[in-house]
Amino acid sequence: MQRPHSSRIGVTAAALAAALLCWAAAPSATAADADPRAGAPIRFQVTATTQWGEQVFAVGSVPALGSWDPARAVPLDAHGYPRWDAEAVVPTDAPVEYKYLVKKTDGTVTWEDGANRYMQPRAGGAPVTTRDAFRATAGIPASGIAPTCITWSETWRYTPVFNGCGSTYGLQVIYRDGSISTCRQVAAAATATFAGYGPYENRPVAVNHC
Repeated sequence: MQRPHSSRIGVTAAALAAALLCWAAAPSATAADADPRAGAPIRFQVTATTQWGEQVFAVGSVPALGSWDPARAVPLDAHGYPRWDAEAVVPTDAPVEYKYLVKKTDGTVTWEDGANRYMQPRAGGAPVTTRDAFRATAGIPASGIAPTCITWSETWRYTPVFNGCGSTYGLQVIYRDGSISTCRQVAAAATATFAGYGPYENRPVAVNHC
């Protein structure tokens, strides 16, 4: 006569244990979402032509990107060659500097030319995607977050972007869903009008130098 009663006790104990586990896990997940140091994904995509056996890497200013040490750089995958891809999780509390390099079969390293690239990661949502081209020659503009002299605003229909810098910049808008506008050349003291956020509230999150 006691067996059904003990079975109910076992079920109740198991349910209580599961509830306690869920309760204990919830605060840590919420804290991770709120803490910018918990990180957000960046998806690196770069077009690079290489020789057989060479490997493209991303390296940058944070530990997740090797802290500028080529030996700890992030290897990119060539399954879509000549496009190389990789994903890394980086802090969201500041812009990330990065560049690409190629490691040759003999171990030598070739850094791309030009200034450091910049990317502003964002917490939550889709990863920020770089869509870069390896700079084999100087003069190709960097991609990533635009300088502070580039300002923008948003409306339902338009995203006006003003170039307050002293020279022409290639600019593009990144939206909340991870989509990205075409790259447009905007002269100094000029305004370019990109698409707005539309009926689906796909708001702009950044303007990049492309």
